[in-house]
Amino acid sequence: METRPPHIRFFLRKYDDEPYWSVIDTFTGRPHVLNGIVLEDLEAEDADDLVDLLNLHDMKVRGILRYP
Repeated sequence: METRPPHIRFFLRKYDDEPYWSVIDTFTGRPHVLNGIVLEDLEAEDADDLVDLLNLHDMKVRGILRYP
């Protein structure tokens, strides 16, 4: 099993038989749903950008990341 830092909530998953990626929520273990849209079947670059933005937002909300 892959180990991630505890502050990283979202990560990418690609299944071998599919060309697309999913954004997985570590809290549920399932593809994340954002505004009613399931974040799966995404191109690699789009999925990577979403993971970065979602993790940034989540760290701000949980108070892990603070700006002066």
